[in-house]
Amino acid sequence: MILWARLKDIINMVLRPLAHFFIRIGFRPDWLTLAGLVMNLMATVAFATANLKWGAAIMLLAGICDILDGQVAREGRRETKFGALLDSTTDRYSEIFLYFGIGAYLISQDAWPESAILFFALTGSLMVSYVRARAEGLGEDCKVGFMQRPARIVVLALGGIVGHEGLIGVLVVLAVTTNYTVIERLAYIRKKLKSGAESTAPL
Repeated sequence: MILWARLKDIINMVLRPLAHFFIRIGFRPDWLTLAGLVMNLMATVAFATANLKWGAAIMLLAGICDILDGQVAREGRRETKFGALLDSTTDRYSEIFLYFGIGAYLISQDAWPESAILFFALTGSLMVSYVRARAEGLGEDCKVGFMQRPARIVVLALGGIVGHEGLIGVLVVLAVTTNYTVIERLAYIRKKLKSGAESTAPL
């Protein structure tokens, strides 16, 4: 977790000049959000047509858009509730599309057992985000666990760059670690809610 936080800080620092450029020319953060969605659709097509390396590269570019939209919104003082909702919604669609493209590729390769593994990887990925959103609805912050979305995107892209075997290996890792992160987050929120209830209980 500490290593990932430091890596994220480094990426934000590297991209800050580009974010400031977008702010100066009046580029809206929502446009970056939608650009990321379009790029992920392109990556989906690349994966589905067995162009794994291209799919991985385009997906990483889309991930840069995903980081930049937040930076432009925060540092350009353009944060809005709708912008946050749009960002979260497009993130979910992007992830579903990418897995769909990979699934289409696996089916074209007659890799049916691997397609089942992809199903659990997708389920875990969506549930990681759902548990966080549901916890925030209860008034609790929940960012624990390693397999948050940026980590999932990087890992999935690395698998695509390596090729078929790398992609399968990464899907196995994601199927296990994402669902473990769900359990980890549930345990974390349960502990927080329990300790909060105990602290407010009358003596």
